Amino acid sequence: MKKLLPIFAIFIHMLLLAQTEVESTALRLLPQSKLMITGSTNVNTFHCVFDTEKISGQREILYTVKDQCILLDDLDIRLRAAAFDCGNRRMNEDFCDLLQSDRFPEIRISILKIQPISEQYCRAFVKICLAGEQQQYDLPVLISDSHYQGKLRLNIRDFGLEPPKKALGLIEVDEEIEISFDLQVDHSI
Repeated sequence: MKKLLPIFAIFIHMLLLAQTEVESTALRLLPQSKLMITGSTNVNTFHCVFDTEKISGQREILYTVKDQCILLDDLDIRLRAAAFDCGNRRMNEDFCDLLQSDRFPEIRISILKIQPISEQYCRAFVKICLAGEQQQYDLPVLISDSHYQGKLRLNIRDFGLEPPKKALGLIEVDEEIEISFDLQVDHSI
């Protein structure tokens, strides 16, 4: 029988007890974690990779278990737009311009709730704050060997952003982007 990840086992145990008091646990996001935004134009695709060392480190997490879900208190991940590398300086500048990073230097992802689905999957409910606008999403997350992997497609127009056009309108950025992540977490703290 497969071993459950330590934190997932703790969460399942708490679900069975149906406790509702606030608990805490410490986690450390490892620097080899990956977070990437992928988009495309009518000419090619682009990948903007986040420097995860900007958010790695130990963090105490407060949570409550209620109605078979893990409710998280104040689990925000703040991503500086300038910490994304899109491959060259010009593309990095275009990316920051698109996100209006002069006015909104951070993308904030708040993990609100986690709902276990199976031994390998959970559903994460998140709120994303981008360019001063907020949207909520839910997405499946694959759990394996202290890795949490997932993808989320979203439309930048939902955040009031206009897809940019370059080269006198010959190159157009698609409004759909994909956020993918492989977060590696140390639970043994």
